[in-house]
Amino acid sequence: MPAVSGDTLARALFRAGFFVGVPLCAGLGRCGRCRVRFLRDAPLPLPAEYRRLSDEAVTAGWRLACLHPARGGEALALADIGPAPAYDRQVVSRAVAVAGPVGLAVDCGTTGLAWRVVSLTDGMVAAEGRGVNPQLGAGTEVISRLAFALEPGGGAYLRRLIIDELFRLAALAGPQLAALCVAGNPAMVSILCDKPLTGLARAPYGLAWRAGETVDLGGGLPPAYVPPLFGPFVGADIAAGLAVLTRQDPAYPFMLVDLGTNAEMVLALGPDRFLAASAPLGPALEGVGLSQGAMAGPGVVVAFDLTPGGLVPVFFDDGPVPAAPRGIAGPGYLSLAARLREQGVLDVDGRFATTPAATPLGRRLAAGIGSQYGEPVFETAGCLLPASDVEELLKVKAACNLAFSTLLAAGGLTTAHLAAVHLAGAFGTAVSPGDLETLGFFPPGLAGRTHVAGNLALEGAALFLTDPASREQVAALAAKTDVVPLAAADDAGYAFIQRMVFSYVP
Repeated sequence: MPAVSGDTLARALFRAGFFVGVPLCAGLGRCGRCRVRFLRDAPLPLPAEYRRLSDEAVTAGWRLACLHPARGGEALALADIGPAPAYDRQVVSRAVAVAGPVGLAVDCGTTGLAWRVVSLTDGMVAAEGRGVNPQLGAGTEVISRLAFALEPGGGAYLRRLIIDELFRLAALAGPQLAALCVAGNPAMVSILCDKPLTGLARAPYGLAWRAGETVDLGGGLPPAYVPPLFGPFVGADIAAGLAVLTRQDPAYPFMLVDLGTNAEMVLALGPDRFLAASAPLGPALEGVGLSQGAMAGPGVVVAFDLTPGGLVPVFFDDGPVPAAPRGIAGPGYLSLAARLREQGVLDVDGRFATTPAATPLGRRLAAGIGSQYGEPVFETAGCLLPASDVEELLKVKAACNLAFSTLLAAGGLTTAHLAAVHLAGAFGTAVSPGDLETLGFFPPGLAGRTHVAGNLALEGAALFLTDPASREQVAALAAKTDVVPLAAADDAGYAFIQRMVFSYVP
């Protein structure tokens, strides 16, 4: 096994070709997907393993590979981690015969990879789909991905995984493929294009490469146009989305928000002035690292309805109701927290309420509060929300709130000035704007002005293929955009902690 010094067993297995495309929590010991059975010389179990594994499994030699170092010579059996996320399978929503050359547009996110084949003649969509980023086994968020890429051979391995995926998509597009555009955050496109990463991984953060150019990826692929990067953590995906929005004659000022492992935001003050910011959110919104977290797929809860009888889980794609939920996606966790917050079961500081709720329904829900592994936990319909999960959601909320309020302050605006919030990306399509407002991600009164924009990054990537003038437009947008740093202020740490409540803090 090609382990390097300091590798965890999970990382060494990924380096050897296992866990490719599997959403791991990068050493938190919470997702449980890196279960391995030691066939001999099992290490002593750690307390975190008893949370994810039964006593019988621990006795039989099962461990979490992310919590143990790779020693070399291990004899292991890997667990069957169950069905892959729904979009781990190729989904072709259209299959239209196109005459003439075609282009391949790709949105390479930290966790997901969406693609579209378009006619370069008239823009007709021939095929499209989405999948997971095969690099997921190195960690589900940007920091762990960069850390792996900076290890010896790590960057080349991650690059190869995406190049192989591009080859697969190019074969699907066929011999008519003549152009390629790849949008993504700065880390993803820099790894793909073999650009320096140090400025993205360590302070002081900066960009060694600003993209906005065509890159030869080799291997017979068409040269890839990569849209410009606005800043170290505001990438080509947000640039592509902004290019699409500004062509739609929007009302100013507006906010473009893309939430995932990072919160990337742009405040458009007018056609000639834009402010951008980014905050790390971690993998929680992708359903990774939480006790029952899962990426969206069959049997996964994506929301909760509040009925007179209590909370009812809503499953992905309205499929058949399973005997037991297979997990809870990020939007499902926010939905559950929002319902509990509305009913007074969760306090504003994220603690389960110790005083009776104001309504009979709230009091009935509060009966679901118990204890597991020494911490408070809420249970309903086979779904668990322990206090540690609530804390992770609070961290995500605080980071998002900080980015939003910092941009408004930098622009000299209040919530009342905003004409709209455009919520982009896969998470934005699935989450309820009302839940974001209830939990304080967004200021009060914005849910009604929040529009689900869909995958603007992919739409922009396709635009850059079919309309060459749009590349000049997005270059001009980059020149008009200033990045507002969140960590520059002396009180940044205090500002974050101050926002660790389920209420928006200006």
